[in-house]
Amino acid sequence: MKLEEKIAKKKAVIGVIGLGYIGLSLVDAFGKGGYRLVGYDYNEMKINSLKKKKPYFNFFDHNLIFSLLDDKMLEVSADSSVLKNVDIIIISVSTSLDQNRNPNLTNLHAAFETINKYLKKDQLIILQSSTYPGTTEEEILPIIKKSPFKIGKDIFLAHVPEVADIGNPDFSFMHVPRIVSGITPKCAELAGQLYRQMGCEIFICSSTRVAESAKLLQNSFRLVNIALINEMKVMFDKMGVDVWEVIEAASCKPFGFTPFYPGPGIGGDCIPVTPLYLIWKAKMTEGPTSLLEQAVHVNEATPLYVMNKIIQGLNERKKSLREAKLLILGVGYKKDVNEIHESPAIKILLLLKNMFADVQYHDPYVEQLKLDSKYNLKSIELNYNKLDEYDAVIILTGHSSYDWKKVVQYSNLVIDTRNVTSNIKHPKKKVIKG
Repeated sequence: MKLEEKIAKKKAVIGVIGLGYIGLSLVDAFGKGGYRLVGYDYNEMKINSLKKKKPYFNFFDHNLIFSLLDDKMLEVSADSSVLKNVDIIIISVSTSLDQNRNPNLTNLHAAFETINKYLKKDQLIILQSSTYPGTTEEEILPIIKKSPFKIGKDIFLAHVPEVADIGNPDFSFMHVPRIVSGITPKCAELAGQLYRQMGCEIFICSSTRVAESAKLLQNSFRLVNIALINEMKVMFDKMGVDVWEVIEAASCKPFGFTPFYPGPGIGGDCIPVTPLYLIWKAKMTEGPTSLLEQAVHVNEATPLYVMNKIIQGLNERKKSLREAKLLILGVGYKKDVNEIHESPAIKILLLLKNMFADVQYHDPYVEQLKLDSKYNLKSIELNYNKLDEYDAVIILTGHSSYDWKKVVQYSNLVIDTRNVTSNIKHPKKKVIKG
């Protein structure tokens, strides 16, 4: 049976490399579609958690995954040999940065080495990870060309960028048009067929470079606009203007404006990371990068603005940051999620620790937080009635579970970086927007 027929009849076995949120979303979606699946991740903790039916993301419903395991429609393993008989391999590993904020390709290279072990005739390989333009052609294609299989005839290589909206319970990648590309038209056609089978609308690109670039443009668009609003926040603050009210007023225009909101910094797997992949690649081709680099700089400096607001609030109360007793509320990078990747809270906590503040944190979804090799913190138990024991309470993540009225009522000083206290009446200068 040819691969086209296997996809159409849902007889193709799909292997997913990387069982993070995106990988699990793929397994969930294709599982609902009736395909048999295998999942590989070198992280044994994830594999053991799945086998023991213990969710490791608080914002993702694992129940279908567990049902697929029970029904033998899904096999998961930390041993890559689980991929040896699959018809389709989807690479969904995270991309990261090294200590110099340059692309760290370790995860991608490991995934490419893995697929090389299990190449077979009439197989579709899809790279889904966000990465620099040219990765599919420059990194995976040479590996496959060393095999006895001819690209576009015996074996097929495609790039379909990932899409996600972490923390949105109504999100489904099947409801978002999927960008699809292939090394040859046949490669793109097969990848498109697979996603159409799942009910996705498809946008076919002329090359994998275009598809890779489109994803980075999406992320860079958000990076630049978040940088703009974070800079506007500082600008308007010095003028005595509330940036949140400015955004609300500007948003009444029904065209030509998209609201973005300030915060203590940016976090997650994509926005703080993938634009740096684009900058890195652009510098190789002597392309302009000044706007993107400035956006990165503005966002990475935003935690320092929060620090200044903390110091300002303490100074107004004739207290110093050194040995001040502080409480951070929320360390996840996004509301109501337990993801901390690139979270600005980590940078702010580390700055406070290194400046000898007595700082603790509470987050209902993050029990432990490793700042660096020196500091390993645990979430404290939150008692609203004892918030007055702290010199300041700093809101870094606006989790829905917090009672903001009580936070304001019982705290001596609140630094609000998320505007969650805007509708709560309070004495002047008790709440400082950060």
